Formats: sequence, C-alpha cells, structure tokens
Amino acid sequence: MRHSLWTMLAMAALLFTGCADSYHWSNSHPAYARAPYGELAITGLQKAFVLTRTKWFANRLDFGDSTQIKATDFCSKAMEHEFRGGYVKLTILPDSILDNAPEESQKLDSRIFMKGKLPEQGISLKGPDGTVPPQILLIHEVIIGTDLKRENFFDYALIHNETEERRDVKNISAVISYTLWDNIKQRPLFSAVDEIQHPVAKLSLNDLEQLMRQTVQQIRKNMYQGAGK
Repeated sequence: MRHSLWTMLAMAALLFTGCADSYHWSNSHPAYARAPYGELAITGLQKAFVLTRTKWFANRLDFGDSTQIKATDFCSKAMEHEFRGGYVKLTILPDSILDNAPEESQKLDSRIFMKGKLPEQGISLKGPDGTVPPQILLIHEVIIGTDLKRENFFDYALIHNETEERRDVKNISAVISYTLWDNIKQRPLFSAVDEIQHPVAKLSLNDLEQLMRQTVQQIRKNMYQGAGK
C-alpha cells in the first residue's frame, strides 16, 4: 500500500513537471511549409540587443565604461558571423526599415505573448539592391544576462517576478524573440521565443561568442522544425 502511494506521488510529480514545461514557445502559420535554405534576409541586428547585469559583465570583461554598448555590439557581430556561415546569401536589412512600422503582439500560447514591430500590410520590404526578399527574419529582442528564464519576460502569469541576481552564476544566457516574415503575402510564418544557456566558469569574450553561436543554431533548428506543423 505504501509502495503504491509513493508510486502515485512520483507519477503526479512527473505529470506536474511535464505540464509546467508544456507551454508552446513557438507558433507556425498553416502556410509555413519550408524553412529558409541557402538564402536569408534579416533585420534587427543593430538595435535588438540588451545586456542585463551590466556591472557583472563589466567586472569580467575589459570594455571600460561602455560595457553595454561594446558587449551588445560584439554579440551583434558574432550573431551575424554565425548566420553568414549558415547561408550562401545573407542580406542584412537596416533596423531603420521598421522605424515606422507598428508594434504588434503575437500570441504563442494562452500565457505566452511576444511583441515586436511587423511590416505594414501591403508593403513588401526591399533589400539594398532593390530586390524583394521572399522571407525576412525579424529579430525583435535579444536579452543577454546570467541564468535568465524566458518565462520571467514572456509568460504573463510570471512576468512580474523579480529576476534573481545570484552571486553563484552557472550560465550566461540569451533570451531571444523573433519572427520569420512572409515578405510577399505580409504575414508571420513562424514566431518563437528561445532561451539559450551557456555554462561559464570564468567569463571571456569567447563565451559570449559561443552563446551567440548557440543562439543562431537554435533559431535555425526551430525554423526547420516549425515548417509543416
């Protein structure tokens, strides 16, 4: 009897844990059948980056008095470099292309919402050479910090939780929200919020570079998995 009780409690605990992590963190349009392959246009690499715990990073990286600016610029370039390694043709669109675009909220789940600027309906964005990219990856926000949890930023039930700043840092983190945009029919094909953790013992620029590499790899993986769902 006692054994059966412990078994039931263990199963209930597993079920509860499974439910706690079951919220969808991505959303695919029914028309999203094929992820970008070989060619990609992207915007958001200039203004989307935000560094939290700036003082913590400043104490460990030799960026002087401009840690926020220099660290986010470093991450932006590292992310661009990783994207270039994954696509034969990568087109970088300036962030200013969305300056006048409205900020819209996208629902990923009953509790998960993300906000970001989306191109206006009826307007196809053009690349620097005047061509119209069929799909554009819109990077809405890249939050960089330590041991971050995406639910504290995007889960409406937990969004007011204070982020704990622990002395014992296990990981540097990136929480990123993005949308793959259909530039021909003006609609979101795939939207997601990703959380990436990179274990760190002694912080270096190589760790930041690795974090951005893992972030790009996660984005690409999710875009492929999201196609055809």
